[in-house]
Amino acid sequence: MAPFKREKIYDLEVARSQVRKYCAYQDRCQFEVEQRLRDMGLQNEAAETLLIELIEEGFLSEERFARAYVRGKHRAKGWGRIKIIQGLKAKRVPESCIRLGLQELDEQGYQNTLVGLLEKTWPWTGRAEVYAASLSAQRKGYTWNEIQEAIQFLETEAE
Repeated sequence: MAPFKREKIYDLEVARSQVRKYCAYQDRCQFEVEQRLRDMGLQNEAAETLLIELIEEGFLSEERFARAYVRGKHRAKGWGRIKIIQGLKAKRVPESCIRLGLQELDEQGYQNTLVGLLEKTWPWTGRAEVYAASLSAQRKGYTWNEIQEAIQFLETEAE
């Protein structure tokens, strides 16, 4: 199946209205909007002008995007800090905005999410099951120390 081809746009006003709708639908990062404008076929000067307009008008904010991304990925998918940071870096979000976005994580809720993830396979009968649960949590983006603390919490709670 051939990939979807976006029709090229030659009118700046049409591009402006479409990209505003694109940004109003959900928070976007600058990289996503640049890609969208490139797909529309806009020249670099026109795309840069539109980007500046979107930022000035409040349609585009890297900080707001980072905060929404952190909240969404943690709540919906249970991602840990490492995976969230990797996702934001893949979208070329500045380091300062990543730090601001990570402030959205409530420490107690973050720990509860990790414990809930580990509880899905609890109780463990052997070291292999503990190791498998730890690897699963690592794939979700939690650090080894966070995982070990959560495992200790589960074991002390069971006693």
